[in-house]
Amino acid sequence: MTKEKAQEIEKLKQNAVVSEEDLAELNKEVDLDQLYTVKTLSEKARIADAIKTSVMFRNITDEQRELIFGIMEPIPVEKGTWVIKQGTVGDRFYIIDDGTFEVRILGEGEEDNGTGGALIHVYEGSVSKHLHPCFGELALMYSAPRSASIIARSDGHLWGLHRAAFRQVLAQSQGTRKELMKTISNIPLFRGLDKEEITKVAVSFDEIAFGRGESLVEQGHFGESMFVLTSGTCVVKGVPQNSTLKPGDYVGHEVIVDQQKYAATVISLQTITGWKIDREVLTNLISVEKLEGSA
Repeated sequence: MTKEKAQEIEKLKQNAVVSEEDLAELNKEVDLDQLYTVKTLSEKARIADAIKTSVMFRNITDEQRELIFGIMEPIPVEKGTWVIKQGTVGDRFYIIDDGTFEVRILGEGEEDNGTGGALIHVYEGSVSKHLHPCFGELALMYSAPRSASIIARSDGHLWGLHRAAFRQVLAQSQGTRKELMKTISNIPLFRGLDKEEITKVAVSFDEIAFGRGESLVEQGHFGESMFVLTSGTCVVKGVPQNSTLKPGDYVGHEVIVDQQKYAATVISLQTITGWKIDREVLTNLISVEKLEGSA
């Protein structure tokens, strides 16, 4: 197990209800061939329609899209099934192919009486009506406690996509890494690096995602990470005039060399994806002196 994986699991232990099954799932290597099932043209069209507005799938290639179609797991669901339980670890993204599903939330400090909490929404999926809502999107990017419970109100059918499988699909194409290499080669901090060093740095960035209204960094706080944006937009506050970050922009570079505080607060205006690298990881690859000479 990597140090990063161990830290992730420890964090989940502290912040979520994590079962032994959850922990085993986090460590499992996914066999894409075993997951793959042939889909009809109609099924592919329904899946494509469901994910077309999702930021997670916006930059995938046609080849990746076809593979994602294949590894979407068909999940028959009986009435009364708890698809997701609030507070447990999220590792799958779901598309409702058919059936109705309740969204229930327990308030802070409220005990579950078996219902899952207050009913706040009902999802309806229907092949005949061309309705295919989805939920659990951010579970594709990182582990976090589920914010609600999803319970089947009727028999139904879901498509499920496991986070590990999704990441393996993305890793099969180097296109996004190549874009990252191009971006970071233009960042002053890295301009003095040669091509080999740029490549080493690019493969050491981790993918990240933030929901709308979340803070990537906060002004005046000591930090250890810099970020590169790949989709979505953020607002930068705490500078003389508020500005906007867009795909290809970066933030937090000031803490990498000098270990100083963040110069501004950056808040996501929508769901955003991008890359992150920590100071410790970067300085293990490239000497601080060389980075200082680049800045």
